[in-house]
Amino acid sequence: MSETFRPKSNFVWAGTSFILLILFAANSLFILKNPTQRIVELFSCTVLSGFAYLVWIKPKLILGDDAIHVVNPWGSETIAYSDVIELETKWALKIVHTRGTTRVWVAPASGKRRWIADTKFGFYGSRMPLSESKSTDSGTMSESLDSLSGQAAYMIRERIKRNH
Repeated sequence: MSETFRPKSNFVWAGTSFILLILFAANSLFILKNPTQRIVELFSCTVLSGFAYLVWIKPKLILGDDAIHVVNPWGSETIAYSDVIELETKWALKIVHTRGTTRVWVAPASGKRRWIADTKFGFYGSRMPLSESKSTDSGTMSESLDSLSGQAAYMIRERIKRNH
């Protein structure tokens, strides 16, 4: 059974982009009197809509039973779990495998501010009687489950464990 990893925020960004483009197109249709300028602006809307689709909707990470299918804006690649050598999460999830490396667009290292706040204020507030944790986590922000790269890497590691 396959599982698709794609942040919900991508759909919010895509929706926002499409709403703004629709408003731009409506402005071009109803306000402009020059047909040449109207055609140029509608063509621009079409190109920008395609770009928004490529950046926000198309990219995904599909975790199948035997392989990982990475879909990026300008290509896709299938990687068998047995070929995975390492998972790097510094800026975005990068899968190092026997055929090279593949960067996963839908898994950037997000959550930096939250990780900093949890680390800093968790340490300062650790002596408070009602605090949840009295120890600080020394992991990196990108490996945290609060970041998209950390979540995707965790899901891949769990699939690899199940296959062995």
